[in-house]
Amino acid sequence: MQVGLRTTDGLNIYVAEDGVYHFTFYERGKLGFDQAGSLDDLLYWYCEGIVTRNAAKLVRDRAERFKYEYQVLSRFDIRWAKRRVHELAALFRNGQPEDIALLPDIGEAL
Repeated sequence: MQVGLRTTDGLNIYVAEDGVYHFTFYERGKLGFDQAGSLDDLLYWYCEGIVTRNAAKLVRDRAERFKYEYQVLSRFDIRWAKRRVHELAALFRNGQPEDIALLPDIGEAL
């Protein structure tokens, strides 16, 4: 079942024939990313993208930005908020480990 239209430019959200949800982005006809997962994954990716863009516009301090993202995502689903922090920690471990200290305390090991 197709949801939306698959195009060669812009954001695409669809369900493939195998039932997997896709969240993709094309720019100038080239695939930027194609994330595939469950409906929960798709909703997380969509909301996380909006929250992250808004945080970057509204909050200059990085630690406060990450805290803002955590607070907003936790209003939707606390698992999404913690997932974002864990994903950022994994990203930081691969090049900026000192930035892990900027992440909010979520009561779990990062």
